[in-house]
Amino acid sequence: MSIQQENSVDDKDLEHNIVRYLRNHPDFFENHLDLLADMILPHVHGGTVSLVERQVSVLREQKDHYRQQLQQLVSHAEKNEKLSEHFNSLVLALLDAPELADVIEIINLRIQQDFEADAVALRLFNTDHPYLRERPEMVDWSEPVLGVFEKIISSRRPLCGTLPPVQVEALFAEAAEGIQSAALIPLLVNEQSKRCYGLLAIGSQDAGRFRADMGTLFLSHLSKVLARVLSRHLE
Repeated sequence: MSIQQENSVDDKDLEHNIVRYLRNHPDFFENHLDLLADMILPHVHGGTVSLVERQVSVLREQKDHYRQQLQQLVSHAEKNEKLSEHFNSLVLALLDAPELADVIEIINLRIQQDFEADAVALRLFNTDHPYLRERPEMVDWSEPVLGVFEKIISSRRPLCGTLPPVQVEALFAEAAEGIQSAALIPLLVNEQSKRCYGLLAIGSQDAGRFRADMGTLFLSHLSKVLARVLSRHLE
């Protein structure tokens, strides 16, 4: 190893020791105030600033960062509170619904209005309920179309994101044009339930409204509530 390389290693060790010492003695500069006046740091906009000025600048940036984080937390809390209120209102309305027709109307209207959906589609499986005989678009699906949804039905979990065009068209029909993202929810009493009562699709014209990486806890709760309510009328 050359003398230059040895000096470089020694400098790094010395720098490491200095950093470690200063971390362990945060009051060092308080006892050596004269050093603060002599120390300078490069400024992001050119020139130099004193250590105190730089520290104040860093603290100000941290303050702004924490303020933004706090605002985001407050915003999320407000959205969650609003979502919880709408969900509870929906559950109460469904429990009071006397007929299947009322249940379906509440699902379509409340979810579209309270949850700001651009389109809502409810599709039910394996039912010969008299009310649905006059609405074949809700139940009369051919095997090729049902096969398109085999994966989501088998997974027994809600899915969010951009759906394939064939699924969008099968679900939303005339309202399919413009749907950029959606939440697709298999209606199950619980994850172990053998029967899937159908699918609920919530569509949005905003491509970022429903993302593949978003949480689905609320959608899972919605699935269980709707499945239980529907089971009272379809069994």
